Amino acid sequence: MTTEDYRTAPSGDAAVRAEDRCQYKSLPLRDFPPLGVVRRLRIAHEQRRQVRVGVPAPGRPSRYREGDWVRIKEAAEIRTTLDAEDRHRGLWFTGSQWSFCGGVHQVERVVRRMVDDHYRIRRLSGTITLTGATCQGADGSQGCGLDCALLFRDEWVEPAAAPPATAAPALHWATVRSLADIRATLDGRGRLHDVPFQPGMERYAGGRFAAAEVSHRSLAWWQRPVGGRWFTLAGLRCDGEPLAATGCDRQCALLWHESWLRLSDAPEQ
Repeated sequence: MTTEDYRTAPSGDAAVRAEDRCQYKSLPLRDFPPLGVVRRLRIAHEQRRQVRVGVPAPGRPSRYREGDWVRIKEAAEIRTTLDAEDRHRGLWFTGSQWSFCGGVHQVERVVRRMVDDHYRIRRLSGTITLTGATCQGADGSQGCGLDCALLFRDEWVEPAAAPPATAAPALHWATVRSLADIRATLDGRGRLHDVPFQPGMERYAGGRFAAAEVSHRSLAWWQRPVGGRWFTLAGLRCDGEPLAATGCDRQCALLWHESWLRLSDAPEQ
């Protein structure tokens, strides 16, 4: 996703093994050939590469801090920063990002290092994610359904005042079941349908959240989720715990199997 240079930092087998607990590398998709084979080969290749060359040091911080409010610049202004492939310093301004132009959002995470779409750990500088700005687009009709956080260069946003608070409607509500109930569904590797209940998720046990079912709108039927229904819960994203040894600020939405939740159509009164 970015062409910034690598700077090596210490790594080793322990850091690589920690990646086995990362949900992003174990998405609940049907792994039919050819894509399933390609995905597994890519992951194995990057694990070997990481042992050989190490991981990049974190990139430069953003000029913004987590919690700041920013306005995404208008499309015409952003286009002046992009090359012929809609990239700035190697980072693509994706199709779903255009729908957020002009909107005001809060900085959710300063991104300095992350696992990219090819499972390689990348160094990023001057880059942030914004609350509510995901691959689903401003109207919620785009993307694959995984609610991936979009990456914004500092050059694409500007300071803004906080807008009036509003509550988004929710189709489903979910209470996270107890850890005992969840652990009863997991195999010896802490997985259900080969998807890990990853470190950090346990702190949400007993909490109640707005829920959205993972639909994978852009994927063919033979790639869609396996093992029943999967959900994302509002505001719950990975803080990089599975890759603590290497660092990852990707902010993936956490995936929750229906058996880990008690679902309803309305919030509790």
